[in-house]
Amino acid sequence: MLNVLFGIIIDTFATLRDEKSKQYDDMVNKCFICNYPRLIFQKYCPDGGMAKHISKDHYAWNYAFYMVHLYTLDVSDHNGDESYVFQKFE
Repeated sequence: MLNVLFGIIIDTFATLRDEKSKQYDDMVNKCFICNYPRLIFQKYCPDGGMAKHISKDHYAWNYAFYMVHLYTLDVSDHNGDESYVFQKFE
């Protein structure tokens, strides 16, 4: 009976390790915003690759700053795009 319990525990830890490994792989090898894999950037952007794409096109902190900007504005001061993004984020 003890071997069955240990087998379940080991299997659970293996599943958790696989999920964490997949999350890390996605974080390192895919763009957070557009979800394109690193290989696309290596093929079509050989001069800067994924690092240039992230720093120029999809810098994640710009999205965070935009959300802070939307929260600091009064809701009645939002234009159409700002209202849409704010509602979707809420």
